Amino acid sequence: MDVREDVENDAECVVLRLFTDFGEKLYNTAFLMCRNSADAEDLTMRTFENAMRKISQYDRTRPAFPWLCGILTNCYRMLLRGKGRNALDFMAEPPEITDVRSDPVEMLARESDAEAVHEAVADLPERYRALIVLRYFNDLTVPQIAAITGVAEGSVKRKLHEAKKIMRVKLMKQGGLSEDRMKAPERTGVRAHI
Repeated sequence: MDVREDVENDAECVVLRLFTDFGEKLYNTAFLMCRNSADAEDLTMRTFENAMRKISQYDRTRPAFPWLCGILTNCYRMLLRGKGRNALDFMAEPPEITDVRSDPVEMLARESDAEAVHEAVADLPERYRALIVLRYFNDLTVPQIAAITGVAEGSVKRKLHEAKKIMRVKLMKQGGLSEDRMKAPERTGVRAHI
C-alpha cells in the first residue's frame, strides 16, 4: 500500500468535507467581495483548489472557515491584479432577503435598507470592501481578519471605522437609511451593522 496515496485520499476527503460545510458560505463571501456571480464561482473553486494544495498547512484544531477566507482573500487579490483595480463588474441587484414577518410595509423598508447597504458596500474602495465583508457579513473577529489579510489589527480596526464612516455618509446622502434606522439595526433587518 502506498502511503502517499493514503495521504492524498485523506486530503481529498478533508477538502470535500470543507466544501460541503463551507462551499455556499464561501461563495456568498466571494460574491459580496466581487459582486459578480461568475467571478464568485471562480474564486470559490480556486479557493478549494488552493486548499487542496495547502491542506498540510491547515491546523485541524482551529476553525476552518477563517483559513478558507484567507485563501479566498488571496485569490481575490490575484483576480484584482489580473483584471485591473477598477475592472470589476458590479451587479445591480443585491441577493434576495427573506423575511419571516408578514407586514408588507416593513418588508419593503427592510429590503430597501438591505439594498442600500449592499450598494454602499459595492461602492467602497477595494481596500475596505473585503474587510467589511469578512467582519460584518461573515462575523469574523478583527484578529481573524488581521491573520487572513496580513494587516495589523490596529489597521484593520482603523480601516473598518473609515469604511463605516464612508458608508454612513453615502447612506445618509441617498436617504437609504435614516439616522434612527442606522442606530437600530435590529429594525432594519440588515445583518451588517453600520
